[in-house]
Amino acid sequence: MWTATPPEERLLAELAGIAGRHQELADRLARHASLCAYPNIAGGLGALAAREAGHACTLDGLLSQYHVRSKPPRPTDAGGSSNWQRVSGDLALMLELARDMNEQALHWEGIDPPFAARLHTIALEDNRNIGELRELALKCDPQAFD
Repeated sequence: MWTATPPEERLLAELAGIAGRHQELADRLARHASLCAYPNIAGGLGALAAREAGHACTLDGLLSQYHVRSKPPRPTDAGGSSNWQRVSGDLALMLELARDMNEQALHWEGIDPPFAARLHTIALEDNRNIGELRELALKCDPQAFD
C-alpha cells in the first residue's frame, strides 16, 4: 500500500537542493568577481562568494546529521554580457534562496528546534547579503545614481 512521505524526508530533500543552490551561488559569485574589472565590486562579490560557500558547507554539515547529502550545484553559465546582468542574476538567485531558507526554518521549528535555529541563522545572513548584493548591482548599473 502507498504511504505518504514523512515531512522530514520531504524537507530534507528540499534542503539538499537548497544547499546545492547555495554552492551554485557561491560559484557564480566567485566567477563573476573574476570577470569584474572594478576592484571594489570584485572584492565585494568575492566576499559574498566566501560567505555563501560557508553557508553551503554549514548546510552540508546539518544535512549529514540526518545522513543526507546536498545536491550538486548546477553548472554555472556566463550569466550575461555585463557586470550588471551577471550580478542581477546572482541577486535573483540569492532572493530565491533567502525565501526558501526562511520557509525551511519555519517548517523545522516544530520538528527539530535547534536545527531550525541554525537554518534561521543562515536565512538571516542571506537576508543581510541581499542588501549588499543589491548595492553591488546598483554600482554595476550604468544608469544608477551615486
